[in-house]
Amino acid sequence: MAPQPSPAGPVGRPAAEIMTSTALSSLQAGRLSSARSLVNRMLREDWRVERRSLTVEADGSGEAVYRIHAADRVMDFVAFAFAPSSQERTLRIFDLGWDMMGALLDGPASAADVEHTRNEMPRLYHGRATGHTLTWCRANRSLRVFEHVVEALAAGRQPDTVALARVGYLMRNIGLDGNGTFGTRPFLAYGDDHPLAVPYHAQLLSAYMMRELSADLVEALAARRSDTAVALDPQVRRFLGVGNSSALGLVLWVGNHPALVDRWISLREQALAHARGLAAAPGSGVADTLVALLERAAVYQGEDVNEYTCFTPAERILADLRRVLDAIPVRAASAAADGRVPTVAELVDGVEDVCDEAAEVVNSVLTELDPAESDRLAAGLTVNETFRRDGSMTTGELRALLADRYSWALAVDRTAPGAVANTWYKSRSAEEPRCGATAELPEGTVDLTVDVPGMVQHLDGALADEEPALPVGRLLARRPELRGAVERLQSLAGHAYAVPHTNIRDAAFVPAQIIRLANAALYGLERTKDYLGRDLRGVIFQGAPTAADLAESDAAGPWFWPAVPHPANTVALDAPAPAPSNGAAR
Repeated sequence: MAPQPSPAGPVGRPAAEIMTSTALSSLQAGRLSSARSLVNRMLREDWRVERRSLTVEADGSGEAVYRIHAADRVMDFVAFAFAPSSQERTLRIFDLGWDMMGALLDGPASAADVEHTRNEMPRLYHGRATGHTLTWCRANRSLRVFEHVVEALAAGRQPDTVALARVGYLMRNIGLDGNGTFGTRPFLAYGDDHPLAVPYHAQLLSAYMMRELSADLVEALAARRSDTAVALDPQVRRFLGVGNSSALGLVLWVGNHPALVDRWISLREQALAHARGLAAAPGSGVADTLVALLERAAVYQGEDVNEYTCFTPAERILADLRRVLDAIPVRAASAAADGRVPTVAELVDGVEDVCDEAAEVVNSVLTELDPAESDRLAAGLTVNETFRRDGSMTTGELRALLADRYSWALAVDRTAPGAVANTWYKSRSAEEPRCGATAELPEGTVDLTVDVPGMVQHLDGALADEEPALPVGRLLARRPELRGAVERLQSLAGHAYAVPHTNIRDAAFVPAQIIRLANAALYGLERTKDYLGRDLRGVIFQGAPTAADLAESDAAGPWFWPAVPHPANTVALDAPAPAPSNGAAR
């Protein structure tokens, strides 16, 4: 069965408008992003997180077991902390210098499960998870703030929240592995009734548990150092998220999961089309929510201290959000004067001089205006990613399909300087994707490039030499090397948002733009900034309800885009931040 187009068909903006690298990099986290949809499900279904055990030694090593109560199911998160070391602390997934490792298990973890995980996880690529393990994960502490927070709490004070805002987390994710990796349970084996039966919810629940562990660790370490230590202020604990850094592998991930990318963007476009048509009478819930969330977004942008090189500065986004907010009452008054109730689209669309990223922040707000509809759409993310060929299609019909659906790829000038300069491959020593100049690579390098323009142009040239009435099946019998291209391009014909309209071989291609699509829009990271155009850093679950919030049902209202808290009795972080080395995390 070939991938199926999204249920409602193409509803949103034209692909030519939003599938360029620049446009895709502007998309922001919203209600359909995995991190947000997971937290919203946790709140909607009254999940609970119970810390069953925690032991922490003075050097920072320890062990913890948490139980997640999800509707009528339980899952255990088993975590091991290690004494921090400055040795081999990089962002590379294959390194073994972690400060923490953990596993999410489906069902209660037995003593044997804990022991098995303790022994197997450090072996990583040579290790194997138990049959009911959903994910393995690893994390490192923030070099900037972890120890500062411990010292502040031990002194009976709260940490410097201004310093925390520059980082946003206590621990940074190094790897979230599931879906069969290291022997974890494949996603499709979860079953439709599983509470994590939405793509990437299992991985992101593990990241959420990293966040809980990191806060529990600083409090436990502070308590070991002082009898007068205090806990994190609930607002501060809620403000802290989990760090994340992603690199070139996500470019290949986007290329290798086109049906899933299409479904994600298509569902988002459906949610936006629905929201734009909502009536927004002054004083109505829709109008009030729209303005309140735009104000919240403006505060969040105004407190962003990151410096962006590939992306729009927060100052510009803030100014443009203010333009939208200023336009809303004017447009509402104009509609009232005409005796009409304005739609959401009338209030926010087409404001002059609003940059793409600010417009996409507005779109993120729109996905929150009808939560039930957005949540319904988010539940439909699972897709069949198998490619199938249609041998009965004629070569003339296939060539017409290429001209219609892939005109952008046919228009790429592959003879231009630098147009095919790069090759994507996997490093033999690092086990990580790389992108390098083709002319400098050794002979025998395996080319992993998902080169859609090259694929389309090569196939189009082959079809041009054939009789238009020839069935594709007969062509492939004679030229089997074309089968992969034919299967892919035929299967994705009904998927308008499957493929970024870009040439990733081009020397001018900026990987961070496509990485940001996956990290921000799809997974739900905030504060996403690039490093050298090839690495993206951000934070997950900033502002999300903590385990204590879930237990007390104290999580009403929007949780994302939190303002920097300013509790009483804080202590300043005076030490200068360490200078990051190549690949080091913030």
